[in-house]
Amino acid sequence: MRSRRPAHLLDDAYIAKYQKAYQLLRALPDSDGRSWKNQANLHCAYCNAAFYFPMAKSRLEIHYGWFFFPWHRFFLYFHERILAQLVGDDTFAIPFWNWDDQSANPPLANVLPDVFANAMYKNKSSSLYDANRNACAQPPNIIDLQNLFQCENQTPSLKASLRESNNRIMYTQMVIGAPISRLFFGEPYKLGGWAGPGGGTVEASPHVPVHTWTGNPKAKIATSDMGNSQFSAFDPIFHAHHSNIDRLWEVWKALAKGNHQDITDPDYLNTEFLFYDENGNLVKVKISQALNINTLRYKYEDVANLWVHDGSDATSISCFPTSTLEINKMIINTPAFNTNNPITFASSTFTFCVSRPIKRQLHGEEVLVIGGLHIGNATSLFLNAFLYFPTANTNSSISCRQFLGKLGNSGVNFGPDLPDSKKEWRLAITPKLQSLGMDQFSHIVVTLVQLGEKGSKLVIFGIRVSRSY
Repeated sequence: MRSRRPAHLLDDAYIAKYQKAYQLLRALPDSDGRSWKNQANLHCAYCNAAFYFPMAKSRLEIHYGWFFFPWHRFFLYFHERILAQLVGDDTFAIPFWNWDDQSANPPLANVLPDVFANAMYKNKSSSLYDANRNACAQPPNIIDLQNLFQCENQTPSLKASLRESNNRIMYTQMVIGAPISRLFFGEPYKLGGWAGPGGGTVEASPHVPVHTWTGNPKAKIATSDMGNSQFSAFDPIFHAHHSNIDRLWEVWKALAKGNHQDITDPDYLNTEFLFYDENGNLVKVKISQALNINTLRYKYEDVANLWVHDGSDATSISCFPTSTLEINKMIINTPAFNTNNPITFASSTFTFCVSRPIKRQLHGEEVLVIGGLHIGNATSLFLNAFLYFPTANTNSSISCRQFLGKLGNSGVNFGPDLPDSKKEWRLAITPKLQSLGMDQFSHIVVTLVQLGEKGSKLVIFGIRVSRSY
């Protein structure tokens, strides 16, 4: 049994072994499937439209769909076993970067860990060094899951604000925004379907913002390892980041036992991937083998998930009048989305009115489906959604109770054969409406706020309220 520890609590003996493991990995020849380059290229291949299967409508992509969590779990599993064999220690485990812990008590979890940021490991002789990390992501700056394109001096008051907004994102994406499996894991992706049909809540954020913040969102693609999926696994911090993402899968299941369950669809469970094991052999695995980490013989050290309380709607404030009179007036004055006129984000915001199904008390989760997303390949782009907050803009705080969810795009290249109209973003609305005390209204008013690189292009072709199961 291997125990994965939080990266900010590593001791000197572990760090020495950690650095030695990557030193030995980097020394392997490229003819070895276990090598540093081949490990990183494996992620690139599965994540950047390298594989094309007969009968498939588009090239394989394990991002933005229900393969995201299990594929990366296997990737870490074999990577960890390779490192363990290289250092001759079966108990060796990769750490997890506990960036979701917003505690202000040192040692801080929400900064770049010392093992990557300390001067000793910031030079080119360190096996944990990467030249393409964001200068703004260096301590004492704490992680920013919201304003990724700003680089400023983080004053004590700004850090307090960041902790608050980071907690809000975690609670929104892990709890109120992910009441069912389909919203947490993402859309089904089966043979014959389109790649990247729609990612789950955590993949969209905080997963993508951590990549972008660490890898320099303003850099060119080739000089932003963590900021672009093609190169992200070339930075050793990738594995610590995804180790925390993998931990959050376990946390989500434990938050609401009985309701938060793994996917049981046979198409999902029987999907197979290929990896190199610790002996350099090419092995085939099924997703059904990835669901129990005890069977895989690893575990996570217990840490506090403060955002379960500190980020909840109960701790937030309302940013817009919520009286019945005001809401009815808002619904009347807000134009409905016109399916004949796609939304092109020439400006940073767009507000529209969407009707809810009359029979909304039926089984299933009521969701807002934003479909036909056109997001330019290799574009770092983020979108915030608010309910009943028509004046929301790029300066609006996600600490508002009206904050509904966040979409993140990290520059995945889906290839030339994927129509943009097949991508969707789904947000749970029933829990939020109940939290706001607005479940009685027949229409919702949605405001979308775009955050991203200057010149980022986003077009939306369809919006509706539907049900997910």
